[in-house]
Amino acid sequence: MTRYVSDVLSIMRLATGRRNENDPDSNDEVFLKYLNDFYSLTMPNDTKLIESFGTLSFTIDETNTTGVYTFNDVGASEDFINISQEAFISLEDQPTDSTSWNRLYIYQNPMQFYEKWGINNEDVLVPGYPTDMLFYGNEMVFRTIPDKGYIVKIYGYKKNKEFDSEGNPELPFDYWLRYLAYGAAREYAIDYMVDESRINAIEKEFSRQKKYMLTRTHNQIIMSRAQPNF
Repeated sequence: MTRYVSDVLSIMRLATGRRNENDPDSNDEVFLKYLNDFYSLTMPNDTKLIESFGTLSFTIDETNTTGVYTFNDVGASEDFINISQEAFISLEDQPTDSTSWNRLYIYQNPMQFYEKWGINNEDVLVPGYPTDMLFYGNEMVFRTIPDKGYIVKIYGYKKNKEFDSEGNPELPFDYWLRYLAYGAAREYAIDYMVDESRINAIEKEFSRQKKYMLTRTHNQIIMSRAQPNF
């Protein structure tokens, strides 16, 4: 059954005891702000769900002489909060179904990356085939800088895009309903000094809903066939 943002807000009202939609401290606009803050800022770091795992594919080429790209540069609609330690880069600039791919090692520690490649040396780098990438903040730095176009594929957990304030958006998955509601309600209750007993009750239910979410992901993982080591 499809669930909507309005369903989340309704549960938040019940959980916090703030049922007056005309109260400026607990109207839909305020509740939606807390929902979006939880959804886009807290949830991606609080739970690592299979549903939030994704692939980002983009092109790098010789027109960028620094090797530095941002998510906006590569047309990514959603930022990645966490990415894996390895990605893939094509051997050809126009990959097909038979294209070969090499592993692209990802650094997330700038010191380790620049100890290997040097810092502030873009003007002396010789263009070639990139083998390493630094992922830090909102930047992806490739070394060496590319000598032509290559396709890059990286994998990781995405930042959730905020719900639109217009209309009544659908939730991505109906079973996220109460996890989102109690997570957002917890943040609201703390900021607005709701009584301690209610905060404790919200916290307890949030922990229960989080367990359900992670159990679902765990069950999906263990049902996957193990890969051979040879």
